Amino acid sequence: LDAANDVFWANGFAGAKIAQIITARNLSVGSFYHLFSDKSELLDRAAERLLADFHSMFDSIDLNREANVDVFTMLYRLSYSGRVLIRRHRGIYRATAELAQNDFSSFGPMRTIAPTVVKQVRLAMPEYADQLREGVNLKETSHAVQLITMSGLQTELGMGPLFPQDVDAFAKVIARAACGILGYTGQTDGSSVPIGEG
Repeated sequence: LDAANDVFWANGFAGAKIAQIITARNLSVGSFYHLFSDKSELLDRAAERLLADFHSMFDSIDLNREANVDVFTMLYRLSYSGRVLIRRHRGIYRATAELAQNDFSSFGPMRTIAPTVVKQVRLAMPEYADQLREGVNLKETSHAVQLITMSGLQTELGMGPLFPQDVDAFAKVIARAACGILGYTGQTDGSSVPIGEG
């Protein structure tokens, strides 16, 4: 699965050859086919691993106000952690995005990531009500989260060359933009609490 991530990153799904994956991990052809029926099954299993990594990472993120102090820090935390996650699995994202150009369902279970984040951010929003424009709704919350997820994905895949490549600088820019969607006007200079790689 690690070799697939590397080979898909370098070559995309169509350009990746099973022989490259086998060579990258010193496997035999028989070993590969004992584990996977074909390249598509390999990508499916790698996407499942990505989704498990997302849930592990996201479950460790505390979105409540006590942990973040302000809306900017919560959104910064999401932007930073999301970008780190995408970077770890960028070959799988590249291969999946390539397939999804023709069929959106090719994103498979990865399509659940943004809705999962929206739901949890939405649940945390009442704690930040005094920091937000009155009447922030689900649609605006969804837009802010979509901005975070899509900007991280596009930038990591090389389609956001004007965004900062440094994860900290990127997270600040994207969190500021998401704050604008939500009508937050507090501090946006940096995280109010230390943020790890999540």
